[in-house]
Amino acid sequence: MGGGRLRPRTRPGLALALAALSLAGCLSTGSLFNYRGRGVARCYRLSYETLWPAVEEAVRWAGLVIENASEENLFIIARSYQPEVEDPADMALDADQGEAVAVFFEPEGRDVWAVEVISRPRFALDPSPRDWTQAVFGAIEDRLPAEASAPDDDLAACTRARGLPVP
Repeated sequence: MGGGRLRPRTRPGLALALAALSLAGCLSTGSLFNYRGRGVARCYRLSYETLWPAVEEAVRWAGLVIENASEENLFIIARSYQPEVEDPADMALDADQGEAVAVFFEPEGRDVWAVEVISRPRFALDPSPRDWTQAVFGAIEDRLPAEASAPDDDLAACTRARGLPVP
């Protein structure tokens, strides 16, 4: 049998399958719209002209990068960071590849707005995705006046309709 070294057997099919699985499990930021209505929502009383810039600043302050935002269409799409790996086939299976975050606004009454935050891992195989929901809401509430989330009748009704605990 010769004195040659044994070479490990390669499995190109396994590498290809893992790459396909990584790609199939990839969440584009645009697909966050499919999760609308399944996130966490809180209601606030103040004008949209005051709420929008506060939320936009809060998203950035929480550490997210805004990819797309439309004040007219009532949404902000952000990501936690850009993965360093360009090709999912080169990505380690236990690598943190960041999260995609959406913030949707919905009018609930006279100057009462529901703000919904959705935080999803960018890759299905991400072993430790971070949930940005509380970080974003904390940053929002740090920027709003205390009375913006005061429990009055309109806010309580909005909170009940959204399945949130009434303060």
